Amino acid sequence: MAEFKLGYKYYPKDLAKFKPVDKDDDLTNLRFGNNTLIEIGRTDDQFGRTLEMIVKLTGCGVFIFALYAGIQLFLDINPYSIYSDVAFSLGVIIFSLLALFLCLMQLAKVIIWPTDYPVRFNRKTGKVYVYEPMLSKRLYYFPLREIRKLYKPVIKVYDWQSIDGMVSRHGLFQQEIFAAVIDRQTDTLIDYFSLWFNANYVHKSEWRWLLCYMNGMEGMNYKGKIRGRFWLGRLFNCFAPEFNWPEGIDKASRAESLEELAKIEQEYDLVGKSYPYEQP
Repeated sequence: MAEFKLGYKYYPKDLAKFKPVDKDDDLTNLRFGNNTLIEIGRTDDQFGRTLEMIVKLTGCGVFIFALYAGIQLFLDINPYSIYSDVAFSLGVIIFSLLALFLCLMQLAKVIIWPTDYPVRFNRKTGKVYVYEPMLSKRLYYFPLREIRKLYKPVIKVYDWQSIDGMVSRHGLFQQEIFAAVIDRQTDTLIDYFSLWFNANYVHKSEWRWLLCYMNGMEGMNYKGKIRGRFWLGRLFNCFAPEFNWPEGIDKASRAESLEELAKIEQEYDLVGKSYPYEQP
């Protein structure tokens, strides 16, 4: 087994170590599923997103008021202390403008961040398709450049046989289940991506459900269990863009056999590449 750090604990793909889930068990955030593929959504934390937006809106209001106060101070300068008053009022105006700009940038980031970035698992071809938006996670950035990145997602494609499960705990009451991509020849960690977050909605049976599905269990429950959403979070998510899988990836992820997959990848030039191609 590969060695994971940061306190991760393994959940390897060994069904002998786990009791198979019942066929009536459901899966958190299952968007749709059938005997060929399933798609799970990785929704953002609704309450956290809502709280962040409220904080940014409040900050914008505070700095707008500070800007107004600075302008009023500048207009009401006392002629007997003109130099000190000008310096103070201009300082307030410049600081308020800079703070307001940064706050607006962060507000724009919260608004345009995708509400979902799904993962597809095809058990007929043994492929896993990971949709990753290319937004920057840096504190300072240019929003127009970031908006353009929203329409250039990176689609990562992995073999199911190279994936193991792991979990990370956040405090006492939260956990996050990851998929770790392992190079089996060198037993090293290549990549990892989140699958489920928040212990209020997920537990170990989520991973066991996925194991049973990818190992061919028939008659499973595809109704799914959608994570609850905070009402204000649903309101703010109306501003966030929704994305569709690129045509070639969508067809490839629905292939019924490796032969059909090879033809689709050849047709759309997807062999060994991410789509679309990112410039360095």
